[in-house]
Amino acid sequence: MSKDHEYQPLSNDTRELLDEADVDAPSLQPTGIRKFSAWIMHHALAVLLVIETMALVVLVTVLLRRPSQADGGMPLGSQKVLYSPALSAVENEVKVYHLGFPGDLSPFQIPSSPELDLMWSDLYNFGVSRITKEEAARLPNKTHAIPGDPGHYIAELDVFHNLHCLNKVRMALDPDYYPDWRISTSNNHISAQKHATEHISHCIDWLRQSIMCHVDTSVIVWQWDSKANESRVKGNVAHTCRKFDKITEWAKERVLVNTYDPTVRIEDDIVIPVLHQEIS
Repeated sequence: MSKDHEYQPLSNDTRELLDEADVDAPSLQPTGIRKFSAWIMHHALAVLLVIETMALVVLVTVLLRRPSQADGGMPLGSQKVLYSPALSAVENEVKVYHLGFPGDLSPFQIPSSPELDLMWSDLYNFGVSRITKEEAARLPNKTHAIPGDPGHYIAELDVFHNLHCLNKVRMALDPDYYPDWRISTSNNHISAQKHATEHISHCIDWLRQSIMCHVDTSVIVWQWDSKANESRVKGNVAHTCRKFDKITEWAKERVLVNTYDPTVRIEDDIVIPVLHQEIS
């Protein structure tokens, strides 16, 4: 750009015209209108400030109440936890499983014997419980009153049924020691063992559903084995578990005081407002 075309300072005449325009512009609006406009602007800003403050308070409250992803939490609205009278006894702990191979066997991995039978029986022989009528009324499915024990109802925590089923599967795996639990196989139908075969089939599928229901998300890892010169699976990892001892304490405090008679029908006024109250 040549010097002839560079920007030049405003001439005195031009500045005077602009100054006059700036001085005269506000006078185009009456004083009342200017005051009303200022009042509207002032109050609009105040209302906007209040709305923004309220929105900020709501946002902070929501963030504080929401569990973090790092904690593995879920919003309460997305959790579906059915009532159990034993929920008060639930307490978590971290445990590492026995691998179950030589070098890391559990106490339950011994040959079939009266000693092993007793160990298994001690895991669940107290599993059928007596609960109060108030507790029974809160269950998602209706249960029956206990004859001869007014005000109490029969119940069993599913963990003890699972252990019963697993024990029966164990016995079926050693039919020479437990002949009553010998089951039919694909090439060996034993009509006399129909009950055992059906019972074991029930137990295996019940355990399958229970495992899928509880979905243990503990992570099994692979680690490098320098001797084998390859990475190998490592199952001795930490798990988040519910303390079994706390649940057994709860159950042992509520064992049946009398032998349960399933042939006695007792009517009551408990109404459970949930579908599928009776399990066929």
